[in-house]
Amino acid sequence: MAITLKKLRYTHAENLHLPADPTEWLLSLHGPTVIDMQGHITNRTRVVSVLVHGNEPSGFIAVHRFLQSKITPMTNVRFVICSVEAAQQQPVFTNRYVDDVHDLNRCFNLNKDDAAVTQRAGSILQAINEVKAEAVIDMHNTSGTSPSFCVATRIDMQVQALASFFCQTMMYTRLSLGSLMEQNFNCPIVTVECGGAKDQQAHEMAYQGVHEFLMADNLFAGHHYMLVDIVEHPLRLELDPKTKMVFADKNDPDADVTLVSDIEQHNMGITRADCLIGWSNIGCAPFTVRNEAGEVQSDSIIYCKDGQILTRHKLRIFMATTNHRIALNDCLFYAFCEDLQAGVSSGA
Repeated sequence: MAITLKKLRYTHAENLHLPADPTEWLLSLHGPTVIDMQGHITNRTRVVSVLVHGNEPSGFIAVHRFLQSKITPMTNVRFVICSVEAAQQQPVFTNRYVDDVHDLNRCFNLNKDDAAVTQRAGSILQAINEVKAEAVIDMHNTSGTSPSFCVATRIDMQVQALASFFCQTMMYTRLSLGSLMEQNFNCPIVTVECGGAKDQQAHEMAYQGVHEFLMADNLFAGHHYMLVDIVEHPLRLELDPKTKMVFADKNDPDADVTLVSDIEQHNMGITRADCLIGWSNIGCAPFTVRNEAGEVQSDSIIYCKDGQILTRHKLRIFMATTNHRIALNDCLFYAFCEDLQAGVSSGA
């Protein structure tokens, strides 16, 4: 059921009523919230965005913990808590979309027909733009169990420095999806994928990264500043949303496509060529592989043989998920394919 979207509420950290438990704090909020915090240096501001997706709590938990610590950050900080209404729906931190229809992180180009979600996205952009931030961090969780990594649309040294506060792998993408990180704030912006939403290690990494990001004197120089491992030219494996799909340990004859129930394990390393990832009773027709331009990739990264779905190449897979809705309405996973890189120029 669609819910009424509320306007952003602005407050200062000193005026917060902050319960000890982050879930209690979430339930006390009256909609999307902007929190300003004064730092030692008052002429510079950093922005941390959390809960763009209501089912991705690590960033929110990290912000709660930082505020609770009462530490004064190095510079002014603006925290933007985006999809509060989605996160509050029971069970908490399980509902992704604020209106159960539109993915907010596909609406920041402000070209959607739905006025309410577009207005929410526009308000968030305004809240970030008005502080003229020196850097923006947008915090997420992966849709399945996964190591942490960052995503950016630039690979310059400033972006790499931001990523290095949180992890040592960064996906460089030119995909245009309408996400927050694609927008121009006249400063570096990085998306942090903290790992699985229920993983305590993801929450801890989020807090440690936020703490170091907010306490550093110079974001772009210092002990944290190191080159990250950059993964370029990710491909996106999509599944036709009309497909009857299940996750299971063996082929389901009543489904169009059965994907292996442990597909999230492929997020943990390199997946070999000819690896079984599922079964299909209708061949590869439901699958589409798109490149960064959104174009259908002529050389698919999977193939079907004797009813099995197999990887065509050795792949480094990101964000493979067993979330049925995400798999059908967003994508099954992203993949880096070294075998296909020979035909892709890094300057393309």
